[in-house]
Amino acid sequence: MTRPWPALAALLVTGSLSTPCFPDAVPEGERRELVKQGEHYPVGLFMIDYAAQHATAELVFILLQEKMGYKVQKMLDGFFGSDTFFALAGCRSPTNLSDRGCGVDGEMTTRAHVAVEGWTEGYLPVWEQLQQDYPSSAPRNLGNMGYQGESSSFVARSVQERAFNAEGISLDFYRDYNVSWTDSAKYFSRLQELNRSKLLPCEQTSLMNVELMKVYRDLTGDHEGVTPLGNGQVIGRCFDGYFWYAPVCRTQGSSKCIPFITGGAGWAFQETFQKATFLGMPLAWAVGSNWESYSTLPMELTTIFYWWKPDPTFLRLDAKALIFPPYDRLQWEKGIARSAATEISIDKYISQDLSTLAPDIEEFMKGFMVDIKDVDEIMLEKLESGKPYSDVACRWLHTNTERWRKWLPDKTKCFARYGLYNEKVAKFVESRTNPQDLTCQICPPGSFSEQMKDANGTTFICRECTAGTFQVSGASTECDPCPKGEYQDETGSNSCKRCGFGKYQDARGARNCTQCPAGTTTVGFGSLSLDDCACLATTINIVSQNSSRNQSPFECVACSEGLQCPFSSSLQSLQTGEATLGPQYVPHVLGGYFSDPEEPLMIYKCGCTGKRSRGIQCRPGKHCPGGKPGECSGGRVNKPCASCPQGQTWNGKQCKACTAWATVLWVTGLLISLAVLLKAYDFVDSKARAEPSPFQVGKIASSIAINVVQNIAVFGLMSVDWTNTVASTSRSLRFILLDLDQLSLSCLIGHGNLFRFVVSGLLLPGATLVLILRWAAMRFKYPKWWPQCLRAKVWKFFKTVNTIGTLLQVGFATLSALSLQPLMCYRHPNGSLSLLKYPSTFCGDSEQIIMVVFGMALMAIFVCGFFVTCSWAIWKLPAWSGQSRHEMVQAFTFLSSKFRLDVWYFGLLLLMRDMGLSVIVVAATDRPELQVALGSITILLYQSILLRVWPWKASVLNVADTACSICLLLLISQSLHVSASDEDFAETFSAVIMVILATFLGLLGILCTSALVLSRSSCPSTGLKLLHLGDRIQAARISTALKDCAKGLLEIEVSHLDKTLEDMNTYDLEALAATITLVSMEVLADTQYNFNDRVALQAVSRRTRLTRVSQVTAAKRSMRLSVKDQPMDPHQEAEEHREEHLEEDAGQRTEAASKTRVRL
Repeated sequence: MTRPWPALAALLVTGSLSTPCFPDAVPEGERRELVKQGEHYPVGLFMIDYAAQHATAELVFILLQEKMGYKVQKMLDGFFGSDTFFALAGCRSPTNLSDRGCGVDGEMTTRAHVAVEGWTEGYLPVWEQLQQDYPSSAPRNLGNMGYQGESSSFVARSVQERAFNAEGISLDFYRDYNVSWTDSAKYFSRLQELNRSKLLPCEQTSLMNVELMKVYRDLTGDHEGVTPLGNGQVIGRCFDGYFWYAPVCRTQGSSKCIPFITGGAGWAFQETFQKATFLGMPLAWAVGSNWESYSTLPMELTTIFYWWKPDPTFLRLDAKALIFPPYDRLQWEKGIARSAATEISIDKYISQDLSTLAPDIEEFMKGFMVDIKDVDEIMLEKLESGKPYSDVACRWLHTNTERWRKWLPDKTKCFARYGLYNEKVAKFVESRTNPQDLTCQICPPGSFSEQMKDANGTTFICRECTAGTFQVSGASTECDPCPKGEYQDETGSNSCKRCGFGKYQDARGARNCTQCPAGTTTVGFGSLSLDDCACLATTINIVSQNSSRNQSPFECVACSEGLQCPFSSSLQSLQTGEATLGPQYVPHVLGGYFSDPEEPLMIYKCGCTGKRSRGIQCRPGKHCPGGKPGECSGGRVNKPCASCPQGQTWNGKQCKACTAWATVLWVTGLLISLAVLLKAYDFVDSKARAEPSPFQVGKIASSIAINVVQNIAVFGLMSVDWTNTVASTSRSLRFILLDLDQLSLSCLIGHGNLFRFVVSGLLLPGATLVLILRWAAMRFKYPKWWPQCLRAKVWKFFKTVNTIGTLLQVGFATLSALSLQPLMCYRHPNGSLSLLKYPSTFCGDSEQIIMVVFGMALMAIFVCGFFVTCSWAIWKLPAWSGQSRHEMVQAFTFLSSKFRLDVWYFGLLLLMRDMGLSVIVVAATDRPELQVALGSITILLYQSILLRVWPWKASVLNVADTACSICLLLLISQSLHVSASDEDFAETFSAVIMVILATFLGLLGILCTSALVLSRSSCPSTGLKLLHLGDRIQAARISTALKDCAKGLLEIEVSHLDKTLEDMNTYDLEALAATITLVSMEVLADTQYNFNDRVALQAVSRRTRLTRVSQVTAAKRSMRLSVKDQPMDPHQEAEEHREEHLEEDAGQRTEAASKTRVRL
C-alpha cells in the first residue's frame, strides 16, 4: 500500500484536537513552525502503527508541543521499519516498495523530522544503502532510546512460580528442560489439549521450506527430523499433522513434549529447531493459524511461545525470556543458532536538516531516554484502562517530572558543538550576562565549541580556529589541524590551503609550506613530503636510492634526445620500467633509440638521422623498440641493436639461426655471377649503329631501369624522413648497393663490420680483375696437343676494356655510395658518431679509419679514377674519331654508343649525377633539408640537360628517362612534409609516384620486347615505329632532297648566301652547322667542315679508310706467313676475314664519298 504525501492530511493529528496535558503548556497560537527557504511547516513525527512506538511517540509529541513550543504533526503512515528511513530522507512515497520517490540527493525537502522506536539492525542493509545513495539527505541515527529489543522463547511467570514452588526450578534456564534431570513437561499443557483448529497444518508452515530444512539437517545431523524428497532435498517431518518434535521429544514420547507456539508461517523456526536439538529441549513446535490464535493460545494454555519485546501482546503473562548459552558471534556467522540471539538496539532518528532548522529539537531527542519498564508500563496501562495512548502518556509525564525535565535543553546551557549566541546583536558571545537574549546555536564553520564554566554551571562557547587549523562543517568541539600537504596562515578558517606546485608539507597543523629543492617540483597541489618532490619534466634524477642520507636526494640533469622523461623521472625507474606515480611517469627510451643498461643515460640513435622520423627510416627504427635500456627487437644485440648474435642472420622480422642452405645458395650465386660476367664480353660488344636495333634499345632500357633502382636505393641512405612506401622500397633495393645483409651474407662471413665492408667493396673490383685475368690468360698460346674444341675464344684488348667499362659504368652509382659509406657518420644524442650503414662502428675508431682508407682507395681507383678516365676519353673521342684511331673509340663504346653521336658526352653526365647523389649523402648526413635541396638540384640539372639535348638514340628512351627523372624529383620533394595531415598526403602521393614509376618502366619493357619480336617478323618497320613513337623518314627521300639541295647551293652566289645566313636565327645557324658536320663526317666521310665536335659513326662501327685496307691486309698476311707450320685458331681466322670484308666495304664507301666531294 502506498500513501503519497498529499494523502497524509487525513492521517495527521495535531495538538489542537485534544486538551493540553500541562496547564502551563505553550498556547497553540504561539507554537513555532520550521522555516526553510521562506517556507513554514510543522515538525513531522513519523509513526508506524504498533504499540511500543505509539507509547514513546506520544511522549515526544506532548513535550515538543507543550514544553518546547513547536507545532507537531503525527504522520501515521508506515508499515515497515524501513519506511521510517525513507520518510525522514524526504522521499515522496516512502511506503512504496517499488518506487520510494526519493529524487535527487540534496534537493529533497522532508516533512518528517522525528521518529522513535526504530529497529535499525533489522533493516541495516536498507539503512546503509540509503546513507550511500543520499549522503546529503539520509536521516541521522541519534542512538539508543534507553533500552534494547529482544526476540526469544518466553514462559509465563505463573508457570515459573509453580515449578519453583514445587521443585525449586525456575524454568527460565535451558537446562531446566533437560529430561535427564527433571520432568518439566508436567508444568505445561499436554499436546492433546491444543485445539487443532487454531493450528496451521504442517504443509502450510515453514516445515515445507526445502532449503532451510536442508540447512537444519546439515548443521544438526538430525536426519530423523526431516523427510527426504530425493536428490538430497528434504522437508521438515510432521507429527500428528500439526507438530514437529525435537529429538528428545521423539525418543521420550509425546507425553514428555512441551508445546511451543509461534506465529506467521513459523517465526524463528530455524533458531527454535536448532536450540531444541543442540540443547536437548523436548519441544513440540506448532504454528498458530492466525494472529488471534497465536496471541490467545499462550493465554489459554501453559506453553512456551515465541515473542519479542517491547510488545503488549503477552504483557499480562509477565513472561520471561529463557536463558540460553551466551551469544556466540562466530557460531551465528556460520548459521549455528545454539547460543542466545543478540539484543537489538532500539534507536531514535531525526532528519538531516533538523540540526539546522531546530537544533534544540535535536538536543531534546538526544536527551530523550526511557527504560523498557517505562514502555511496558505505558502499554500495560493502555491495555488495562482502555484509554488512548495520549492520556496514558500524559499521566506518565505528570508522574515522572524529574525524568523528562532533563530531556529539555536549557537555552543558555549549550552543549558540545554549540555556543552562546546573542540574538539581539546577532553574534556569538562568551558570557551569559543578560541571558534574556541568549540562545544556543551551532558553532559556524571556522570555529569550534569550547566548554566554559561560570556561576550558572557549564556551557559551551564558540571560538575561532587558530592559524594552522580549520573547521569545515561547524558544530565541532575542536578545530582540525591542517592535514599534511596543506596549511593555513589565517584564523577562523573553514578550510586549509593546499601547498602549491613545487611545495610540500609533511607535518599537520602547519602555517606554511616547504619549498622543494632546486630543479624539482611536485605533480600537483597538496604534496605531503619531500618524496613528492621530483625532477621536472625533460630532466631525470641520477641520484641512487642507496645514496647516503647526507647526500642530497636530487640531482636532476637534462634528458638527452631519444629519452622521454616525464615528471618524476629517475634513474631507477628508467632501469626498472616502474614508477610510484603510475606507468605514465616512467621514463623510457624512445623508439628508434637505444641505451646500454650499464650506461642508461648514454643514448644512441639506431642509425636514424631524420628529425621527424616516424621510426621506419631509422636503421631500421623497428630494431630499437625503446622502453627500458638494452631492449632490442627480434633478438638483436650490440650497440645500438646493430646486428644479430654470431651464427644468426636477420630475416626481416627477427634473428634466425644460419643454415647450410645459406652457404650453398651463396656459393651457387657466385658461380652463376661468374658465368654471367664472362658471358658479358659477347653481350656488351654488339655492333654500334646510328640506328639502334630493338635488342640494343632493350639493353639501354635495362641500364636506365638499373640506374633508377640505384637512385632509389641511394635515396634510402639519406637522412630524410621518407614515407613508409619509399623507405620500405629503398630498403628492399639495398642489395643493388651491395648491402647484402638481407641476403644472409653474415652466415658466410660473420658479423664483423670491417670484413663485411671489405667483402662488399671488393665485389666489383674482383669482377674487374676476373675480366682482366680472362683476357690475359688468352695471351698464352695453347699447346699443339690441346684439343680445338676446348680452346677458349681469344678476347681482344679493346673489347675487354669496353666490357670492363660497361661493368664499372653499371656499378658506378653502387661503388660511389659504397666507397663513401665510411664517411657517412651520424651523431648520437650522447655526442658520439656512428657509421650510418654500420651503427656499431663508431667514427674515429681504428675500425672506421681502416674502412675510410679502404673506401678512399675504392673512390680513388674505381670511382674517381674511372670518372677521370671517362672524362679523358670523352674529351679525346672526337679527336680519335678524326684521327681514325678506331680501336680507342671502340674501347669506350660503352660511353657513347647509347647516345646520339653529336651528344656522345652524355654518358659522363650520367656518371656525374650518380656520384653527386652519393656525395650529397656524405656531405649533409645530419642535414636532411640540405640533402633534399642538393638532391633536387642534381636531378633538376640532369633533367634540364636531358630535355635540351634529347640524347638517347630512340625516342622511347628519352621519354622514359624524362618520366623517371620527374618521378624521382617528385619523390624527393614530398619528403618535406611537416604535419600529420601532410604525412597522410605524402604517404598516398609517394605510393602513387612509385606505381607510376613502375608503370613507366614496365611499359618501356613491353615496348622494347614488342619491337624486338616485330623486328624478327615480317613487320620490322612496325617495331621501329614503337621505338621512335612514330614513323621514321625514309632514307631515299632524304637522299633525293640532299642532292637537290646540293645542286641548289651550287647555283647560289656566295654573297647572296652570306647575306641570307646573316639574317638567320642563332638556333637555326647552330642547327645548320650541326647538319653540315653530320653530312661532312657521315656522308662525305672525309672533309674539314666540322663546325661541331662529333664522333664519326665509322669510328664506333669498325669502318676504316680505303688507303689503309691494303696496308692492314698485307701486314696481316705477312704476319701469318712468318708463323710457319703453326695452325691458326679458327675463331681468329673467321674474325680476321670478317674484319677484312668490313674494311673493304668501308673503303668502297669512302671512295664514293670522295668522288662526290670532288663534284661538290
